Amino acid sequence: MSKTLWLGAGCALLAVTTLPAQAQSSGNFAAAVTKTQCTVNRATGALLGGTTEANENGGTILQTTIQTPNSSQTTLVITPSLVTGLYTNTLVTETQPESSRGAAVVVKVLLDGKPVLPATAQTPGVIYDERFQQLSTNVFSHIEECRDDNQASGDEECNIDLALSTLSAHAFNFVAPNVGGGNHSLKVEWEFQCYGNNGEEVPCTTAYTANTAGACAGPGTVTVQQVKAFSQSGGIKVQ
Repeated sequence: MSKTLWLGAGCALLAVTTLPAQAQSSGNFAAAVTKTQCTVNRATGALLGGTTEANENGGTILQTTIQTPNSSQTTLVITPSLVTGLYTNTLVTETQPESSRGAAVVVKVLLDGKPVLPATAQTPGVIYDERFQQLSTNVFSHIEECRDDNQASGDEECNIDLALSTLSAHAFNFVAPNVGGGNHSLKVEWEFQCYGNNGEEVPCTTAYTANTAGACAGPGTVTVQQVKAFSQSGGIKVQ
């Protein structure tokens, strides 16, 4: 289920490189980069590139060890940046006049197994992108001509189908204050979440057919910078 480093299209793809394990002096900087592209098919709206399995809904972007000096002011600023793509398709018919789909890309950063601010144990991830799409109509109850009078099977002759795809670029700073000296386990994860009518979870798709939702990401980077907080300004404030 997991992929190393960053995200590609379709449902998901992250390819990761190994981040240098040593970060001892204040101001140290390290980065991991991937070039995998998430794209939108401009003819169909389908997400292209990256992982193609529909069950690839999560994985690890980065997992490494960071060594920090023994200082109460040592802080890590961790910045996952990535292009995200969302796909939603809602189809309504005479027998189903309302349909909704949603998709989201969530990023989690864990230091020594604990969520890094602003994430918390109750909300361990930060939403990089999310969309809710709903389509409803009363056209079928007003336009009798939408059904062929000679059709005995009950199949709808007219319908309304809305598909929406977007690509966006996002970056977010996760801040781990007062980490203390020693070796620290750093893990950055991604997750795709898709849901349907009434908010029930559904698998993210790569089929891109009626009443489906999908997500993707890539290219992307993860940067880690070791800094010291300004003690004269009160350090880091959390609200």
